[in-house]
Amino acid sequence: MSSDNSAAVSRPSDTERDVIGRVEETLLSRRGFLAGLGLGGGGAGAVLGLTRAGEGFQSLATLAGGATLPAPTRYYLPAVDGSDDGLVVPFEVEFTDGEGELFVNLNGIEVRHDLQLALREAREAATRLTGGSLTNTATHVTFESPSSGVLALRGKSWEAGLTVALVASLRQRSLSQETLITGIVDDAGALLPVGGIETKARAARAVGARELIVPAGAPTDVAVQGLRIVESPSITDALDRIL
Repeated sequence: MSSDNSAAVSRPSDTERDVIGRVEETLLSRRGFLAGLGLGGGGAGAVLGLTRAGEGFQSLATLAGGATLPAPTRYYLPAVDGSDDGLVVPFEVEFTDGEGELFVNLNGIEVRHDLQLALREAREAATRLTGGSLTNTATHVTFESPSSGVLALRGKSWEAGLTVALVASLRQRSLSQETLITGIVDDAGALLPVGGIETKARAARAVGARELIVPAGAPTDVAVQGLRIVESPSITDALDRIL
């Protein structure tokens, strides 16, 4: 019987980082994204992944001893649904090791162009306000499931609330539901007017809020017992009040 004299080809041993990277890549590829949208380059990241409900986020690199990242931050968004009813949507922001990705766990929130823009612009605003970079970080936003059915929300008025949560997480500051905010954040950081102030105010008070920050020029003569309506000209001014 002839013997096999071929020499075994030696293979360089994988580093821990290589192994972790391949495992994470495999797990992410199996999550079944609903969509992956290019959002442009730069430090704010280039991908928005919209994921199905019930899929948690965990960074294997962090578990294996990576850099310490901010703790998850929970906050609340006053909103008006497709039936013109007011509600408050709880959500959580978390950062893990990554390459600038933005992952969104929709949990029954309807995918709309307004939501995509609000998420992208909120993260861009947060990086400007904190002077940081998310190039090596993945951002995860998880919305709490509505009590029933699929929730359709209109407009970009929750952009300010998303920005507040992202900044609070990056600065490692806690938030409560006593002070909520509604508004659109422009490129200069100004808060732009939005509608549905009275409806949002009643919804905010129903969950225990004592103050609702609104853009300057928005109606402030809304009478909701136990809730104060406060005008703010900019997201920086609002952050000073909230944080």
